[in-house]
Amino acid sequence: SRSALPGPRRTPDAMPKPKSGEEAKVPLQAVVLADSFTQRFRPITLERPKALLPLANVPMIEYVLEFLASNGVEEVFVFCCAHAEQITAYLEQSAWSSTNGFVVHTIVSTNCVSAGEALRLIDHRHVVRADFVLVHGDVVANMDLRRALKAHVDRRKKEKLAIMTMCFKPVTRQLREDRIGDPNLVVVTDPEIDRVLHYEAHAAPSDFPFSQSAAEKQKPRLAPVALDASLFSDHANVSVRTDLLDCNVDICAPEVLYLFTDNFDYQNIRRDFVVGTLNERELGNNIYAHFLEKSEYAVRVDSLRTYDAVSRDVVGRWTFPMTPDQNALPRGERSTYAHGFGNAYREKNVDVDATATIGFGSVIGEGCVVGAGSVVNASTLGRGVVIGKNCVVDGSYVQKNVVIHEGATVNAAFLCEDVVVHAGAVVGKGAVLSYGVVVGAGHVVADYARLSLATQPAHDVDEYDSDEDGLEVGSLPSDGRRVSLGGSGSVTRGRAHTFGGRGAPGLDSDDDASDAAANTVGGSAFVLTDRERAALQKAKRGSPSVDEAGDPVWSAEDVGETGAGRLWHLHGSEQKNEWRFSVAPPDVARAAAAYAAEDAADSDDEASHRRGGDGSDDSGSEASDDEGGETVFRREVAETFLRCVKHGYAEANAVVELQGLKMAENRTFADIARYVLMTVLGLVLPAPKDVTKENLKLYPASPPETAGELLKAAREKVARWAPLLARFLKSEDDQVEMLLTLEEYCSEDEVFRGMGGALLVPAFAKILHMLYDMDVLSEVSVLAWAREKEHAEEEDKKFLKLAAPFVAWLKEADEESDDSDESEDSDSD
Repeated sequence: SRSALPGPRRTPDAMPKPKSGEEAKVPLQAVVLADSFTQRFRPITLERPKALLPLANVPMIEYVLEFLASNGVEEVFVFCCAHAEQITAYLEQSAWSSTNGFVVHTIVSTNCVSAGEALRLIDHRHVVRADFVLVHGDVVANMDLRRALKAHVDRRKKEKLAIMTMCFKPVTRQLREDRIGDPNLVVVTDPEIDRVLHYEAHAAPSDFPFSQSAAEKQKPRLAPVALDASLFSDHANVSVRTDLLDCNVDICAPEVLYLFTDNFDYQNIRRDFVVGTLNERELGNNIYAHFLEKSEYAVRVDSLRTYDAVSRDVVGRWTFPMTPDQNALPRGERSTYAHGFGNAYREKNVDVDATATIGFGSVIGEGCVVGAGSVVNASTLGRGVVIGKNCVVDGSYVQKNVVIHEGATVNAAFLCEDVVVHAGAVVGKGAVLSYGVVVGAGHVVADYARLSLATQPAHDVDEYDSDEDGLEVGSLPSDGRRVSLGGSGSVTRGRAHTFGGRGAPGLDSDDDASDAAANTVGGSAFVLTDRERAALQKAKRGSPSVDEAGDPVWSAEDVGETGAGRLWHLHGSEQKNEWRFSVAPPDVARAAAAYAAEDAADSDDEASHRRGGDGSDDSGSEASDDEGGETVFRREVAETFLRCVKHGYAEANAVVELQGLKMAENRTFADIARYVLMTVLGLVLPAPKDVTKENLKLYPASPPETAGELLKAAREKVARWAPLLARFLKSEDDQVEMLLTLEEYCSEDEVFRGMGGALLVPAFAKILHMLYDMDVLSEVSVLAWAREKEHAEEEDKKFLKLAAPFVAWLKEADEESDDSDESEDSDSD
């Protein structure tokens, strides 16, 4: 991605200086990341950006902009990737485009696949001129940001390397993990100065169904919290806290952007940047914590579980003054909500039958109709929703223009705009119905099912539960056809926009996107055909959704005979834990069982935490344990990389994939690269025994017949990934280690037993030459490897002897270069 390339570094001399006697006035700036770079809201976000999804009938981006404006922020940069044109158009048409003293710019890049790349691009633009607020576009907050800003600024005056202040809210574990669905978070601080010393987030415990097989009853293996002993010697007091909620509101120095640019492997703000900065204490950069007061609120909506929790908090007035009855949001638009008993809100021009019941915690938008005998409880209805007679809508979120026919039941579900639920149908808890879906009469939508008019992309079945590697991109053309994209392509034109009356010189869109609008890309887009559109209209009228020949267009098993839509399948682990992250409140007993099982496994027995261990007292040697762990790591690298190959990922996307594994295993990129190279070379050989079934097709059935064919095949494979390997293998030591690993692979030693690497032995020297030509290996590292092997035992010089002609050629070229340099020096004298 070009947006990830480092730009020229700013220096004090290059910055504009105020005139004598004047002090430069820099407005308080904020960066809003309007793309979450996750897939948890799919299939909804195939058609609409999450930042524009309504929460209590207000687009989420309105909450964060109001929060910033009310706290004195004067200039905001909204970074957009997915559905950038929708966000840009919304802001351009909103009151934020003409708000005095508050300027909103949009920065568009269709190439970014992570928050790290977004921040690198912002650094290139040179638009951030001082300390700034960093926040996601899905944060709802009423906290006093000025108090946090003052603490940060005062601290920076004394300590220039205090580069970030993170905001935390003290909460109970039940609130954070069960109600909000956030992971188990451990934050270690120095309580005297609120400096963050350690940050570690663990995934929530896996689901433990009440009926389990013997294999399923095994205790989960938990990673223990390991703290550097020096923390206790360097700090008089150390506080280990598990009662904090990360608000995802940060105050950053410009150095934060520089560090993202200098460290291309930083992709995730928390997992990479925060953890990386805390682990590299020798650089002197420090992160501090700011703790919210009891009356303050700040939560990020990062899943449907959090969406439900924050919606209830807005309705329950925990976010005051950001509540419906203030009629302040969206800014500049007219709304007429009145606050009633039991935190029920209702706009004017609502038609509720006298026999209908509107329960506590409900929000009813203008133009809604609720029929006789119907019950609406703890639900949000968008404008224009029509509910027939004797319906039940409980704990659900129903967007505008949805129609629910007589006798239907919707229980703790999420219904997007223009959905139709026909008479007698039942929508189960946690179900998500994307835009325009029709549920047939009498049909039962299963709990936690997800339905969309779009066909689920083939790769999505494997990647659905990823919360860090999916980019939702798409748009809805003006002709009414449905078009949506997944993956890294875009149908948007890269542009930069400024709202509020002031321009930002040099604020361009991504170069790759600004020349011309990109076309629809590979298999991810969907367009309703004329046949499907005709059948959709029939389904909305309650007729069977068939084509002219009488054949069903959609599966009756998914949506019923008079329905329209397709069932999306969840990945195994996502399906297993969907109850935890769905819009339906979690089952208290189920959650308690999961945490009880987690606590039972969390013991002082070190064996229970050992990677690959079963908690037993294994009599094997320590070396045996290490070898087993290294084999597991090698296999994980191979599986992750092969997934990138299978899906045709670009280099930047592959970096994101491998980065997650690097951080999870606390390894270096050089460790990753060594096994990536062996996996690449292995692709020219028959599949090893431990390769997964879905990756078998990536390997040939038999090895190349001749050494020439083998080298040709290897060259093609390595050339594809040489730039990635070169990025990962920066130092001479890293490259030497890679050569030693290549020896092990060809010898089929230790972790490479039975992988067929011995077939590469005759071509070893030419493989080295190939890697040298592709800039994966340097001359210095090859010669250093050769010098190291010269002192080895005779049996360990096998590969040095094979590579002797190539090494001799490098030495000769090196000597000729030195002679040439001496001759030039002599001539100059």
